[in-house]
Amino acid sequence: MKRIIGFLLCVILVIGGYAQSDSGEIVTLPAEKKYNLRPEFTARVAGGFDAHYKISGGVNINGKQTAGLMLGYFDSVCTDEVGMPVPVESITANLFYRRYFHLGKRQVCAFYIDAYAGAYFVFDVGRHDPAADKYLPEPGNVGLVLGLQPGFRVRLYRNLHIFLGPSIASDCLGLHFGIGF
Repeated sequence: MKRIIGFLLCVILVIGGYAQSDSGEIVTLPAEKKYNLRPEFTARVAGGFDAHYKISGGVNINGKQTAGLMLGYFDSVCTDEVGMPVPVESITANLFYRRYFHLGKRQVCAFYIDAYAGAYFVFDVGRHDPAADKYLPEPGNVGLVLGLQPGFRVRLYRNLHIFLGPSIASDCLGLHFGIGF
């Protein structure tokens, strides 16, 4: 039964790809858009008072748009109720979308904006008294990460580029800079 349903779906898709002209001839429909897909990777450091290390891998769709996955390590310091610093370490996983606004025909310089959404996972909290600190995160906590990173990119050679800009996110407020290829 599964094979029959699969065969019927294939037949419907093949028939749907053809149209009949006024003279009765069968013609194929043209493809609407062609995309120039190529991989794009970045490594970046972001932060103000704490450090974020992120790597991203995605697909550059047409030279102007990139979508993919961003993974990161987040090292921050929280204060307990007594005022002592407590280190908190977590990892993040985000889906991102990047849009380039090229300057000039050679596309050497460009403004860009990264928008990402995902989650963080706290895996280590420094030594503290858990009964007294009800506002500190605990290992195993999971939360939402939303961020926006606009910036300026300069291409050095082919797709090797450096970038710099502000970072406005739920896990980071400060600057980000990095290298991409």
